[in-house]
This record gives sequence, C-alpha cells and structure tokens, in this order.
Amino acid sequence: MKPFALFLSILIAAALPSAAFAESVVNFPEDRSFLPKSWTEDPINGSIKPLDQKLRLAVLGILEAALAKYPENVRQRFLGGVSVVGSLRFYDVSYGGTYMSNGRHIVLVYRENFDSRGFEQRLHHEFSSLLLKQNQDLFDATRWSEANDPSFRYRAPGIVEEYEGDRSEATRVLAAEQEKTGGSGSSLLEVDLALMESGFLTPYNQVSIEQDLNETTAHLFTNPEVWDYCRRFPRIDQKIDVLIDFFRRLDPKMDRLYFRRLTLGPNSTLEP
Repeated sequence: MKPFALFLSILIAAALPSAAFAESVVNFPEDRSFLPKSWTEDPINGSIKPLDQKLRLAVLGILEAALAKYPENVRQRFLGGVSVVGSLRFYDVSYGGTYMSNGRHIVLVYRENFDSRGFEQRLHHEFSSLLLKQNQDLFDATRWSEANDPSFRYRAPGIVEEYEGDRSEATRVLAAEQEKTGGSGSSLLEVDLALMESGFLTPYNQVSIEQDLNETTAHLFTNPEVWDYCRRFPRIDQKIDVLIDFFRRLDPKMDRLYFRRLTLGPNSTLEP
C-alpha cells in the first residue's frame, strides 16, 4: 500500500467510531412528543418544526466532525442523544438549542442559511451544560468568578443557572433581545473586544456562570482566535485555564495543547 493510501485508511479508521456514534445518537423528530410533557404545557408551550429532509445529511456531517473532538469515553458517558429540528420555541421565544439533563439529551435548531461553525458552536454550548450539570464538583467556580471584576454580578445565581419564577434569566434576556431587534437574538453571541477587558466573550456570557462557560466552551472548541484573546485579555485567559482544567478532569488528554491543536492544527505547540 502506498504511504498516502495508508495514511488515508488510518484517518478513515480513526473517524469511524465518532461517525458511528453520531449516527447512533442524532435524530430528527417529526413532532414535539420527544419533549418532556411539562415543556409542552403552559406556560412553556414548547413547539418545534421538523428539519427538512434535504438538510439532514449536512447536519449529520457537521455533528460527526464536532463530536469527534471529544474523547470517546466523554461522548459515551455524558451524551445520550441529539435531536435536530427546524425551529424551537418556548414561552413564545425562538431558541437555538437547549438540553434535557435527565436524559443527557441536546436539542439543536438548524436552518439552511446557518454556517457550519456557528451550528457546531451550539452543540458545544449545550453539551457543556450537560457536562457541568453532571460534574459540577470538578468545576472551580471560585477561580472562574475571580476572573471577573469584583463589582460584577451575573444576572442569574448559581453555577448551573437557577430559575427565578417560571423561566430562566437566559430566556428573559433572549426574549428582550428578540423584541428589541425583531431578529433571532444572535447578536447576543457576537464576540465583543470591549467586553473581553472585563472577562466576557459576548454579551450573553454575562447572564450566568453556566452561560459564560457555555459560550467560552463554544469558542474553545472552534475559534482559533481564542488564543489571541488569551494573550490580550488576562481575564479571558484565566477562564480558559479554569475551563481546560475542568475538561482535563473529565479526560487527562484534554489539556491546553489538545485544544490548541483542535483550532490551530495538529502541528500547534504551546505558547512560549
């Protein structure tokens, strides 16, 4: 066998476990019956639209590549399923994704005009909530919060966001942004260099520790510029360090070099 053919066969063999795993956990619901019953009743009134058949193969390809970024034991232990739909609404607010912790299950929205990195970031965002919920004792919330200005307070309390009233603070923030802009609220997820001085990648990071961790995780797995943010903004660097420590406790392979190679390529090294 020629060297390139051998190399290609090794790559294909290495990808098979994650591809098979993705096919086993990803599904495309045709109605809302997969949601908890309480989520379909007042005041939540959850609703979905199924994903168009013609988009499903592309979705599966994106999710296979995204899930391959996690060690197999992390995928197997902490993720039970991923449902992908064409739209998702709770409290009459449009959502990009959510999670069901009891079933270790993620729900994601995909549309034809979505770019693949943005959609992948939604997976990492929601999966990080499942990981946090199941392993809260491994996360150093004190050191994380110390990266913020001492006067800062998250809008919602708790490490995993605690509800006040009938809905989460994240839902309130999203609803207010959609009403103000008439859009999806995606502007809340736009990186903001001014906010990074204070330790936050996006406006949405300021909602709660959970949302802060979610969006930081989304960029850690997908955005090569995150390492430049770390060099320029000490508060961001501290949160990335805490986050990597969390992942390293889930699997020792997931150290800083592991994540640099995910976003900068296999020949990346640690910074001097």
